[in-house]
Amino acid sequence: MKKVVVTGGTGFVAGWVIVEFLNAGYEVSTSVRSLKKADRLEREIAKAVSKEEMANLSFFEADLTSDKNWVKNIQGAAGIIHVASPMGNGTQSVEELVNVAKNGALTVLKAAKEAGVKRVVMTSSQAASTPMHGSNAVLDENFWTDINNPDLDPYRISKVESEKAAWRFARENDLELTTVLPGAIFGPILSDKAVSSNEVLLRLLNGMPLTPHVPLEISDVRDLAHLHRLAFENPVAIGKRYLAASQVLQMAEVEKIYQTNFPYKRIKVRMMPNWGLKFAAKFVTNLRALVPMLDRKYRHTTDAAENDLGWTQHKPEETVMDAAKMLIKYGLDK
Repeated sequence: MKKVVVTGGTGFVAGWVIVEFLNAGYEVSTSVRSLKKADRLEREIAKAVSKEEMANLSFFEADLTSDKNWVKNIQGAAGIIHVASPMGNGTQSVEELVNVAKNGALTVLKAAKEAGVKRVVMTSSQAASTPMHGSNAVLDENFWTDINNPDLDPYRISKVESEKAAWRFARENDLELTTVLPGAIFGPILSDKAVSSNEVLLRLLNGMPLTPHVPLEISDVRDLAHLHRLAFENPVAIGKRYLAASQVLQMAEVEKIYQTNFPYKRIKVRMMPNWGLKFAAKFVTNLRALVPMLDRKYRHTTDAAENDLGWTQHKPEETVMDAAKMLIKYGLDK
């Protein structure tokens, strides 16, 4: 039985990556910052896998800010699925967030090299594939974000810098790297502790006072986990980037889906003028990442993942509904 190491097991994406690999018959070892979190994570994963598969899951304590414990827990693995990365809370400087993201990726890659594990699949972001404002291009994996773009927030810059650092290290050290670039990651949650970007859907589900003119390029978390496994298993993916979102729903369209399916919530859709979001973002840090997305016209293509790996995606309407049902199940809506 092949063993893979998944970093940051308590995260929303990592939880589904663990499920994907366990379902496919792998032994999975995942890092947690504290083993105190292992019991909760075990209960969450157990909801989505069989008892037999559950027996193949183990945990180890490690933090991306330290080299401690990585090498010995990576040794003997067929590969590493490096998912963990800081989102930031909107208050960090560019330099702070870049350093944390870049150094975290390099911690894992250096440990892989030392442990003799060549194969790494790393979660990046379509933030590393963001054109200048006003672009209406269809972008593929060859496009990289220009970090001098004045519209970028620290998170987007950190994703570009950490992915570039990973590619440099992989080339210099003969590692077999693949990066996967999701958009807005939505889908059913395994726990009320790992909501992540579904927070956006929760706000729409609760009815926003004003809704920005923002399109969401959606990655279903289940499809994203599947793409990580397909990329890991297929040698054609080595040395490649794969975009993982090509389907778009406007925030207002999501709100209308919820309005139709949850009439008891009495959701009213009222649009926010662009100047209103720009003004509010000066004072509300978590709105800043939305400003570069206003009236976005460019889009990405996932042809490479579909053609190379046979990857398919849920319809985005299904993704946002499946997410909402679980947010309601866990009582996270108001």
